Order: sequence, then C-alpha cells, then structure tokens
Amino acid sequence: MQSEQLSEQKLYAWGSAECDQFLSKDEDDEEVYEVKRPYQIKELSNLSITQVACGGMHALILTSQGKVYSFGCDDKGVLGRPKIEGQDARVPALITDLPPVDMIACGSSHSIAANSNGLVYFWGFYANTHGPIGDPVQKPKKMDNITEGIKKILCGQNHTMVLLESQKLLTWGDAETLVIGRKSETRRSIIQNLNPQPIKMKKPILNIFTGASHAFVKVQMKDNKVGIYGWGLNNYGQLGIGNQENQQLPVLVQFFDNIDVIDMVGGEHHTIALDSEGNLYSFGRHDDGQLGLGEEINEQLKEQAQKQLEEEIQSQKLNEGNKKKISKKNKQQGELFEIQKSDKVIGYEFINDPQMIKDIPKMQSIYSSMHFNFAISQQGQIFSWGNGQSFVLGTRNENSQFNPKDITTIFKNEKLLQISLGASHVIAYTSTDLNYNTQKIDESIIKIQDQNTKHKKPRKSNSRDISKESSMKRSVQKFDDSLIPVKDLKID
Repeated sequence: MQSEQLSEQKLYAWGSAECDQFLSKDEDDEEVYEVKRPYQIKELSNLSITQVACGGMHALILTSQGKVYSFGCDDKGVLGRPKIEGQDARVPALITDLPPVDMIACGSSHSIAANSNGLVYFWGFYANTHGPIGDPVQKPKKMDNITEGIKKILCGQNHTMVLLESQKLLTWGDAETLVIGRKSETRRSIIQNLNPQPIKMKKPILNIFTGASHAFVKVQMKDNKVGIYGWGLNNYGQLGIGNQENQQLPVLVQFFDNIDVIDMVGGEHHTIALDSEGNLYSFGRHDDGQLGLGEEINEQLKEQAQKQLEEEIQSQKLNEGNKKKISKKNKQQGELFEIQKSDKVIGYEFINDPQMIKDIPKMQSIYSSMHFNFAISQQGQIFSWGNGQSFVLGTRNENSQFNPKDITTIFKNEKLLQISLGASHVIAYTSTDLNYNTQKIDESIIKIQDQNTKHKKPRKSNSRDISKESSMKRSVQKFDDSLIPVKDLKID
C-alpha cells in the first residue's frame, strides 16, 4: 500500500479571500483578502494529493488514500463536515463521513464524491432564481439509486452529471436552465429533478463535459465516428451550434464532426474545447476576453450585432400584429428571450460558432470558471485569459486578458500538476520534482465498500409507509408555474 506522505507537493491559492474562500496571511500575520500571487496552504503539505476541485467559494482536496478534505465558505453545509468551535472553516479539514473515493467535483454550493465501484455521495444544495431547491444536505448523503460502476462525475453551477460504465449519463439538479437534459412533466418536478435520471440519448456516451448551465457529451456515432452533442442555456452561443436558441435536449454540434475533441470546459456563458492535436477552440461570450480571440474582434462583433438588431427591429414591426402573448406557463422561456434580446441591445460580444485560438502552443489540459480560463501546454507552460478581477489570472493585476497570456513564471522551479477555478479564486498544486506525475488512487483502498448501504435490500412497503408517504407529499411546497420549462419547446 502506498504512503500518504509526499513532501515535494505544494498546495496554493490566490484570488479573492473576502468570502472565506481560504485563509491567507502576510509576513506580519495579518489576514489578506486579495491575494495577488500563489499563497501556499501548508496544512496538507504532508499528504499525497491526486485531485483538487473548486466550487463557487469552497474547495475539495482528494488524496491518494481516497480521503477528502474541504475548506472555504461554509454555506449551509457545503463543506460536508460539522462546525466545530474554534475550528476555522478556511483551513482544510478531513470529511469523516465518507468512505474511500476516487472522484470529486464541486458546483456553486454543492459537492459530489464518488467511488468508481458505484458509490456516490452528495452534500450542499442546488439553487435556482428563486433560491435554494429543497433542504440543504449538511453531511455526505449516499445516492441510493446509483449502483453500477462510474467512469466520471462533473458539476456545473447547479447541476450534477455522472457517466456510468454502461455509457449512460445520469443528471440531476436545477432544471430551470434546461441543463439536466430532460423535460419537467409535473408540478413536483422541481424536487423530483434532484434525483438522478438518465438523459434521452440512445448513442453510447464516451465522455461528458459541462459549463455553468450548459453541457456536452461525446458519443459513438455510426462508422466508428464520434460526435459532440450539447444542451442547456445558449443565450450567448455557448453551445456552438450557430444560434442563440436554448436547448432542452441534446443537439449535435456539427462543427466538431471531423475533430477529435478530448476535453471541453465552460464558464457562465462560454466554452473552451481541446482536440487530440492540442488545438483550442472557443465560443460564446467574449466581452471580457473569455474566448481568447483578441480584443480587435469585439468591434467586428459589435457591428454585426447592431446590424442584426436593426434587422430584427424591422422584422418585428412587420409582424407586430401577429405578436403572441406570453402565458404564465411560458414565462421562463420568455424571460430568457428578453435577456438574450437585451444583451444584443447593449452590444455584448459573443460568437455562435467555434473559433480556433491561434498563435499559442499545443495544449494538454484546459480549465474554466465563470469568466476566465487557464491552460497548460504540452511543454508545461501555463496560460490564463479572460476577466482578471480579484487577481485570478495570476498576472498580479486585475486587467482582463483578451489573448492567452504566458504566466509560467508564477511558479519558480515547480511543475504545475493541476489547477481548479472557483468563482473568484484559484486552487492549484505543484511538485518541486519536475518529473513527477500525479499518483493514482490506491485500488486496494477503493475496493472498500460500505456494505451496509450498498447491499441493503429495500423492505416492502406497508399501509403505514404509504400513509406516511402521502402525508409527506401533501406537505410539499407549492410550486411556481414559471419554473416549469415549456413543454412545446422546439428541439432540433
């Protein structure tokens, strides 16, 4: 069994610490809330780290022994561990209510940990525009309806995706943004959507990717070809399908028909894709340089948007007599359209079709947050671009970068192993051994199962159970019709 200790690894954080994302102090032991350069978190310096994951304002650390540590803003149980008097939530501490796991992921205010043998744990909460959905989960809760092997887990802002060994995809979370990839059929569906359900995809799913409120899958097509399908919010063209129509069910991204995409990451309104040759592609919103395509292109995009707006105004005048009234049931889709239209009015820049990011080296990995990105080249160089607020780009200023900027010197004589981006902070770990590669989870540890929960047979229901269930159903909150997606939404 491999040792947990690995002294040459270092864990760092930078960016905003104003909302308790992490604890940083200066040479005088005074707390610092805007951290311009990587600040070493020494509490886990004796552990072998295999993965870091950032949520909106919290983070998880996974070690080679399958243990998970959490730290950051402890909002409604998002750290998955009890509050202890005298313990600072900004300092990493072990989550004790978890069996050994080999995968972690974070959303805005929720977290997921999984064991590839089929154990999935959730804690925190999902939210929509009306606030939290359901009751917050204060400590890791096993998802009982997931029993088969797991290949990958991901979290968006308020949704979760689990790719099964059977090449099926389970999703759950907030359906308001359409990102869980299925229609809502009842008034109670808002709560029902917190339970994992498969998306309607007959093709074998090879890989999954996600942004804040949009998602993608890589599927096996005919003749040994592969394809990329996307769905969710598309109000800035972040699906790369050539338009701004939000999609509730997966639609083919035709641009990638002959491109071998190996990874895709996304922020709030943009997407970055990486192909097997190391090329990067971007699409979606670009007002703060999120796409890395340069500042000059924004003027061209603004002119195109203004011309398109003028054409739409003329068309609207011609069809004003046929204008349909938006019903309460269709309120959500109507609001999304109004947002999209207003963005055109004020000249926000966005690109509907994927564009290759040029004049950069070949890349090996990509990372994205709400409005900024990082990438590591095949030669180990580190690049960042997008919105620079709170010093997240590692440039020691808050300027937006419209082209990928080389910031490799941010770490001296250290190899960046992995990085994860929060809403306004960054977590990374490095090694002083330039030849070091991240260790894998010890397989003998992962074979440990929670026998009591994994093999527990459900008992038969009786009349008392049925009565209790009926009583619980009657106590469910009244749902706002405006939250239910439109049934007649057009799907290509």
